[in-house]
Amino acid sequence: MVRQLLDNHGKKLLRYAAVSCVGVTAGQLLLFLFYEVFGLRAVLANTLAVAIATVPSYLLNRAWVWGKNGNHSFTAEIMPFWGLAFVGLLLSNVLVHLAEQRTAAWWVINGANLAAFGVIWILKFVVLEKVLFAQNDPSPACAPADSY
Repeated sequence: MVRQLLDNHGKKLLRYAAVSCVGVTAGQLLLFLFYEVFGLRAVLANTLAVAIATVPSYLLNRAWVWGKNGNHSFTAEIMPFWGLAFVGLLLSNVLVHLAEQRTAAWWVINGANLAAFGVIWILKFVVLEKVLFAQNDPSPACAPADSY
């Protein structure tokens, strides 16, 4: 199964992993800054970090991983991508909150965030590949009216 996944999606999976590294690095740095430097509560710091890091993640995934260019559909791409980010945010907020109840160590808070997003990493790839950025796009004449 793993071999088939690599044969069918190897290059795309590597690009997805690279984009994930960019997103994780940005998110972890932002979380550290908001929590440790600015002194925000863990859940608020985590929410802000995820919201900000989702923007470059969407743009890089769409353009570099899935090779999409042109108009962005708010309902077909942007909102579902943010929906996936929101699922990760909910899970990470639960873990970050639980971590903060036990310790104020920034590395534990960041680790809780990493664990949550690690859990949904493969699920997100499958949703992006099979649904959100699937290669069977409608022709430009049939593009959604909410594209910009």
